[in-house]
Amino acid sequence: MKSLFILQLVCCVITAMLALQLAMASLQVRWKVWRYEISRWILVASMLFFSVHYLLQMIHGLRAQGTDVGAAFNILFYTPVAFAITLSIINIESTGNKVRRYCLRGMMAYILIAIVFVIGMFKSQSLHIGNMLYVMLGLFVASMAYFILIIRKETKARKQKLMENFGIDLIPYVRYSQASIILLYFAAGLLPVAILFNTLLYIIGPLILLSVIFFVHTFIAMGYYITPKEVIPEENDAEAKVTEAEDMKDGKNTHGTNILTANRKMEIELALKNGVKRDFIRTMKLTSIR
Repeated sequence: MKSLFILQLVCCVITAMLALQLAMASLQVRWKVWRYEISRWILVASMLFFSVHYLLQMIHGLRAQGTDVGAAFNILFYTPVAFAITLSIINIESTGNKVRRYCLRGMMAYILIAIVFVIGMFKSQSLHIGNMLYVMLGLFVASMAYFILIIRKETKARKQKLMENFGIDLIPYVRYSQASIILLYFAAGLLPVAILFNTLLYIIGPLILLSVIFFVHTFIAMGYYITPKEVIPEENDAEAKVTEAEDMKDGKNTHGTNILTANRKMEIELALKNGVKRDFIRTMKLTSIR
């Protein structure tokens, strides 16, 4: 069990350091994008929760009490962590209504898992919950499958919407989503196996940890070049644009009452900055020719 303690200690320290790194990541960003900032703090909380989980495992020796006890507590802790990581992604990729629906479904899934665990404890009068562990595992696998599907769906929709609305360069999107999220799929698929078998845990555990490290670092890197233009606008922004178009169609004088949306303002500011740069470069070329 000494090797298990070392593995838990390493995971505890690394996840705590990842939380600290995420917390300090906003010191060098160019723009404060509110959705990215929310997702960043969600990831901070998830990494801290991860670290506390390993700390409790070391202090109370939960996995040392039996593979079934360790697996049950892994499910109780890994499910909200996976939920939070997925939330941090779709909070950037999707709109507010979809995020709220995801939160509701994710919380319902976790409540079901917690209820099954409590029922198992009452039936067995111990932490060895018997067959109820497999019910928890089934719900856990279903939750992980849902998390993977929702990420795939929302990232694909965001890619298409960004190209249609803005036609912007998607290199930041590709770097962030494809590499790191594929690794998260890999980690999510291996989790159910890792938590049930101590022998495989020594192999799969470090691989899952590496995938989390890579995801966190690519997420931090995305914060250095993401702009408000690359975030999907809220539904109320879309409604404001429709209202503005209808007012112009009806011939209403909206000169004094039109309110630009936050995204539109940022688009104008970026366009102005790019225009000033182009004019400056053109002037310098003309001056050098003369």
